[in-house]
Amino acid sequence: MAERAGVDRVRYRFSPLERRGVIAGWRGGQIASVAIGLVFGVLALRSRPSVGGILLATVSTGAGVAVAFWPVLGRTGEQWLPLLARWLWSASAGGRRQSAPSPGNGHAIVVDRDGWRTTAPDGATSGRRPTTRRPGVFDGLSLIGVPFGPDPSAPEAGVIVDRRSRTATAVLAVGGHSFALLGPGDQDARIAAWARVLSAMAREGSEVHRLQWIESCLPDDGSAVRRHCSRHTVLGPESPAARSYQSLVHESSPVTRRHQVLLGLSIHTARSARSIRASGRGTAGTGAVLGREVLSLHQALDGAEISVDGVLGPGALARVIGQAWAPIRDTGEGSGSGNPWEPRPMGDRCPDRPEAAPLWPWPMATEPEWDSVHTDATWHATYWIAEWPRVDVTPDFLGPLLFSPLRRSIALTMEPVSPSRAARQVAQARTADLADGELRRRGGFLVTARHTREKESVEDRDVELADGHAQYRFSGYVTVTADTRDELTRACAAVEQAAGQARIEIRLLYGEQDTAFACSLPLCRGLA
Repeated sequence: MAERAGVDRVRYRFSPLERRGVIAGWRGGQIASVAIGLVFGVLALRSRPSVGGILLATVSTGAGVAVAFWPVLGRTGEQWLPLLARWLWSASAGGRRQSAPSPGNGHAIVVDRDGWRTTAPDGATSGRRPTTRRPGVFDGLSLIGVPFGPDPSAPEAGVIVDRRSRTATAVLAVGGHSFALLGPGDQDARIAAWARVLSAMAREGSEVHRLQWIESCLPDDGSAVRRHCSRHTVLGPESPAARSYQSLVHESSPVTRRHQVLLGLSIHTARSARSIRASGRGTAGTGAVLGREVLSLHQALDGAEISVDGVLGPGALARVIGQAWAPIRDTGEGSGSGNPWEPRPMGDRCPDRPEAAPLWPWPMATEPEWDSVHTDATWHATYWIAEWPRVDVTPDFLGPLLFSPLRRSIALTMEPVSPSRAARQVAQARTADLADGELRRRGGFLVTARHTREKESVEDRDVELADGHAQYRFSGYVTVTADTRDELTRACAAVEQAAGQARIEIRLLYGEQDTAFACSLPLCRGLA
């Protein structure tokens, strides 16, 4: 929610996370925990009608209430139990290590009397998969090249097809001016322009399934700074000022960081089946529907003064994905050749043929642990942004987290809600609030300030929808990356401190780090 503070700035306040339940705000797991505790308490009293039975019944009932309502690290016991069960089951079912299928599939070649004739890519003709391989979080994903446009010879864009979620995602490389250096009026204008872009994507009948922006801070060898300095310097190399500046650039190379912003857009192939069939079916139809929405987003971003470098081609998208787990020594440090992960926009081709996408651009091995995940040669820890600022903040409130000198990625996945669906959801939420309030009044339960704030948030949303505003579901994630486990521990402490300065509450996603890490990749994941 936005508010005008005086006449100077627009300030924003986020509503608390809605925690609706089955009865009076109680979740099904809470009801079951309390009920089980009461049942065991009654059984204890009937089997042993004595002081010991009374104590046992009291302990049983108290344990059920504690499991239902006592939070530990942001979750109650009834929320931890399913997670712990899955974690223990994964360990007993043969280990948690997940490996890529490509090595086991092997290559297939066709040989005739003249020698080697054709080499088929791995897995293309073998038709077999390793039987000992554990299913991984990246299974069901494929990266393909799809022409964006009616012309089959049009430049190809990289599209990530998720067969499990039945989505197709294209990614844009986005640039822009330094937001933090703009004045208050310019910052407010940029935020308003971005809001108009989002509103256009949430129209009735839109094919857009989800939007996702990812801001990454990556190591860099400082070559970009040196190239900029060499192109724009006006002083000779013998000048004291030039030598001093070159020395400063050289000394800062080990700590230089590069920021990259990606914007993903996905469609749901099942919900958009009619449009896909009308556009040619299969890959061509999916590319046509996705291309229309990407083009519309591109035009809207241009109108909002957000520069778009282009839609990433298959090879460029594979490099962008791979940089998420590339060790620091493989990111071009010290090579002097610039940024090897520089995203190349759609249409960047080799001289003779379009750049092909690799068959497996994901990690070759993924091994989740309770509080982190090990992918190839790097370690990651992913946090969920559980609460956003509930005090008035300016548009640059994420500054402490965005400008922290850490190797990390911030991902926000947004799902547009059509006006008709949003109206139904608000009506259901208001009805549920009235029913829960009446149950609390009759049962004598306390109505906390959080409940009151959630109710006010629903009422404000109802007014905003009536005024023509768009509604989105969104969830944010922060992933920290390091080459060693010790470095990861130190980086996690630093990012937690930066999140506190940004007034957001982040929670480490224990027991599901592999799934959470995928939410920080351009897959438009992260919402149920």
